[in-house]
Amino acid sequence: MKNIFSIKNIAGIQNIISGKKGITFLSLMLPLFAFGQQAADVVATTPEPEKRYSAFIAWVMLGVAVLLMLVIYFLSRAVVLSANIKINRNAGGNVAKIIAFALLVYSPGLFAQEATSIAPTPVPEVPSTVSAWLIWSLGAILLLEMCIVLYFTSMIFSFLKPLDATVVAGEKKKSGWLSNFFYKKNSEEDIARLDLGHNYDGIKELDNDVPGWWKIGFYASMVVAVVYLYVYHIGNLMPLQQEELKIALSNAESKKAAILKDEKNSIDENTVTMLGAADIAAGKEMFIKPGACATCHGEDGSGTVNGNPGIGPNLADKYWLHKGGIKDIFYSIKFGWVEKGMKPWKDDYSPMQIAQIASFVKSLQGSNPAKPKEKQGELWEDPAEGVTTSNADSSVAK
Repeated sequence: MKNIFSIKNIAGIQNIISGKKGITFLSLMLPLFAFGQQAADVVATTPEPEKRYSAFIAWVMLGVAVLLMLVIYFLSRAVVLSANIKINRNAGGNVAKIIAFALLVYSPGLFAQEATSIAPTPVPEVPSTVSAWLIWSLGAILLLEMCIVLYFTSMIFSFLKPLDATVVAGEKKKSGWLSNFFYKKNSEEDIARLDLGHNYDGIKELDNDVPGWWKIGFYASMVVAVVYLYVYHIGNLMPLQQEELKIALSNAESKKAAILKDEKNSIDENTVTMLGAADIAAGKEMFIKPGACATCHGEDGSGTVNGNPGIGPNLADKYWLHKGGIKDIFYSIKFGWVEKGMKPWKDDYSPMQIAQIASFVKSLQGSNPAKPKEKQGELWEDPAEGVTTSNADSSVAK
C-alpha cells in the first residue's frame, strides 16, 4: 500500500490549503463567530418557546466556542508547519517553504478582515433567558469544533511521524514484547517456513505456535483445578454447594426469626389485635402467675379472690371502668392506673406478652364465673358488635 503522506499527496494538501478551496473552507468556518448574533435575531422574531435556559449558560458556551475557534486557527497553522517539515524531510523543496510562509502571513489577515466586518454590527440588549434550541445549537457547534480540533491534531501527529527504516533483506523486524504476547505477526520468511501446503481459496494454513496468553490461561486453569480439589474435597476448607445451601437456609431462618421477633415486639396500643388460642393460653399462664393479675382480679377474672371481693374489678362482665376493647385493655395493662392501685406492667412484660394477656382478658367476657364481683364502670360493647359506638382508641381511655 502506498503511503498516503507521500510527497505528491502532501503537495496536493498544500495546494488545496493555499488555493481557493482553502480560502472557502476558512470563510465557512469563520461565520461561526457571528452565530450567537444571528441566533439572537431569530429568537426576537419567533414565538418564545415554553422551556428556556439562563443566558449565562449561552454566553459561557459561546465563549468556549470562540476559544475553540482560536485553537482551530493555531492548529491550522501547525498543520501547515508540520506538512512543511514532512516535505522538507522527504524532498527538501523550497517551493513548500514559500507556500507555507504565504499561508502563515495571509491567515491572520483573513481573520482580521472577518473581525473588521463583524465589528460594526450593533450589539442587542442581553436577554436574561434564551431558548432551548439556541443551547442545542451552541452544543452542536462545540461538538463540531472539538471534532475539527481532534482531526487537526491527528494530522499534525501523522505529518511529524518518523519514516519507518527500510528493513534489510533477511532481517526480521523486531516488535515489543506486549505486541508479541497478544498478536505476533509473521514475516515472509516465517510464512514460508510454517506453510503446511494447504491452500483453501487463497487462505494458507500455517503451523503457528500457540499464543502466549493461551498457554498462560491453560496452565493457570490446571493450577486452579489443583487448588479447588484440595480446598473442597481433600482439606474440606470450604463447604460444597449442597452444604453451603444448608448453611444459607439456616442463616435465613435465623434472620427470619429475628425479624418476626422484632415485629412482635413492635406491637403497641395502636396496632394490637386479638390473638389466637395458643397466645391466649400463654396469656392465661402469665395472668394466674403468683404476684401477677390474678392477685387482684382472681384466677377466673371474676374479681373475687379467696371467696372475697378483690382489689380489681370483674373482668368477665361487660362493665368496664376504662373501656373493654382489646386496645383499651392493652393500654391499661401497659401503663396501669396508679391512682386506682394498678401498676404499669410495661417493664415486666414484652409488648407481645402484654398482647397475650390482653387477649386472655378479652376472652373472659361472657364466661360467667361462679362468684363474680359486683358490676363496676359502664356498659361496654365493641363497635363491631353494633351495640354501642364508643371509641376504642386507647389514647382517650378514661
